[in-house]
Amino acid sequence: MAIVKFVNAGSPMNNIFNYVTRSDATNRKLIDGVNCSPESALEEFRFVKKQFGKEDGRMYYHIIQSFALDDRLSPKKAHEIGMKLAEYFPDYQVLVATHTNTKCLHNHLILNSVSFKNGKKFHQSRDEMLRFKEYSNRLCQAEGLSVTEVKTRNPRHLKWKDELRRYAYYALCETDTKEGFIGCMEDYGYKVRWDDNHKYITFTTPDGHKCRDIKLFDEMFLKKNLEIYYAMGGCESGIAEIYQNYATPIHNDSFKMTYSNDLISQIGDLLASIPSDFHHYFTPDYINEINPNKKRELEKLLGRKITNEAFVYYCTQEDYEQQMGLSL
Repeated sequence: MAIVKFVNAGSPMNNIFNYVTRSDATNRKLIDGVNCSPESALEEFRFVKKQFGKEDGRMYYHIIQSFALDDRLSPKKAHEIGMKLAEYFPDYQVLVATHTNTKCLHNHLILNSVSFKNGKKFHQSRDEMLRFKEYSNRLCQAEGLSVTEVKTRNPRHLKWKDELRRYAYYALCETDTKEGFIGCMEDYGYKVRWDDNHKYITFTTPDGHKCRDIKLFDEMFLKKNLEIYYAMGGCESGIAEIYQNYATPIHNDSFKMTYSNDLISQIGDLLASIPSDFHHYFTPDYINEINPNKKRELEKLLGRKITNEAFVYYCTQEDYEQQMGLSL
């Protein structure tokens, strides 16, 4: 998701210009100016300050707009968004440089602290910063990109997140596979990006909000936990009830979640609860017919070994009946 932050302007102005325009981080096509020319922006900044007699104090503001790894956009598009973001300051000069030298595309905006129109100095208040972040969010939403939350007292209880959690809960209670979950969410109007090579699941709401699983503040929807849930058969598994009734702990009323794998621990403890003599309920052939690859995959997700009996007993009801010879 796009993150905007104001960076402490501690370096001399010529140093910051050299830093954001250096060739190992960007190229000429990704450097532009708003109300100034990129080639002479430093001299133009200085000229405005001298013109209005404001050559001391804070000389510039350094703003960074970073995009998430799972935001699919090109450097050109990231630069276009940075240029639109700079237009938020119509009376000021802004140098915009898009950097491509890290995994995450990001824009550097250098804002002259003195207005070229009236000589007024820019002052960054908390309210001004929040309005600026809201503007950045609108620009990103218009491009279908993820957005950050502007500061709220309780980010967990944003209305759109409450609705997202509600529908995700309905979906996991109704489905027994990952594909079924994704399809069910799509029926509710939500897009789900769940890739094996990505650490997080990304949800997109019908009105364009994007949210990673970790930002839902509920362990039930973390990718690693949902993978275990569906590896065992989802709503048809023997762990369905304990999974669906799980409540993520909230610490110190701060809503800063400490994901301690409590849910995984509960599932692991459940699987370990099969008594050692439980095997007498099953024939040797039954135990030997289980899918060893599926069992190893689940053990990898859990981070612990489980018995064949536990795996069989808590897998999907359909598999259980087939193994016991109870279904046709």
